[in-house]
Amino acid sequence: MMRRDTKIVFALVGAVPVSILAAATLCSWAIARGASMQWRLLFRMLCHGIPRRCFELFGAPMPICARCTGIYIGMLGGMCAFLLLPAVRERFARIAAFAAVTPLAIDGLTQLAGLRESVNPLRLATGLVAGLAFGFWILTAVEHRDDALLTNP
Repeated sequence: MMRRDTKIVFALVGAVPVSILAAATLCSWAIARGASMQWRLLFRMLCHGIPRRCFELFGAPMPICARCTGIYIGMLGGMCAFLLLPAVRERFARIAAFAAVTPLAIDGLTQLAGLRESVNPLRLATGLVAGLAFGFWILTAVEHRDDALLTNP
């Protein structure tokens, strides 16, 4: 049985990626129907939004890149996975979250260093893995926070 505060965090944290993905979809839809590309600037604080690194939706580039899209979708998936596996220890979930960021970091840093050019499917995949682990970990941390306080005073 999930604790009450974990349910509240689930709703609040889950609303963030849902809202961002819905707004990004609406933005692409509006731009495809003639709205100004300036609407993409609203998402600038969330993502660089470089058009060639974004998926096209309705014939217009999404305002968030493929990697961020993967992170937001992955967060939702990770939170749903928590519902199926609530007994996982917070320490394991934390280690998994840090490990899951490794492929994303390698992909991003090798691209930034100019060693290679990443592609959108790889960006999406690394974002999904990191988002899944992070979404799972955040709920596990809330659910087991009393355990962590008792074992790590």
